[in-house]
Amino acid sequence: MTKQLLNFHFLLFLILGISFFTHRYSIDNTDHLTFLYSINASIAIFVYWIVFLLRKNSNEYLGYYFLLGTFIKFFVFFIFVLPIFKDDNIVSKTEFFTFFIPYFLSLMVETKSLISLLNSKEN
Repeated sequence: MTKQLLNFHFLLFLILGISFFTHRYSIDNTDHLTFLYSINASIAIFVYWIVFLLRKNSNEYLGYYFLLGTFIKFFVFFIFVLPIFKDDNIVSKTEFFTFFIPYFLSLMVETKSLISLLNSKEN
């Protein structure tokens, strides 16, 4: 693995790990917390790897791959997560933030890492 891949994985797991344990001990209902953090981390890793592997051959399409990753996250939310949250016909603030916090954090790490990757001299 290259330095960029290692940095991305380290930063993603560090940020999401700290957030996960903070989140876990600050709310009462942690039923789906592990699932939501895992899904967001997995999709962020998938998108980063796609961009990393295709950065030299398909440089002009890299932004579209990133947008595709964002679309996949929303698709997963609406197909898999929202029905779980709507079991009681109410999506509470806690449920919303249970999804949005790992989504936002993984998106920030992904964006920062992709910008660093695309601006690097190894590209």
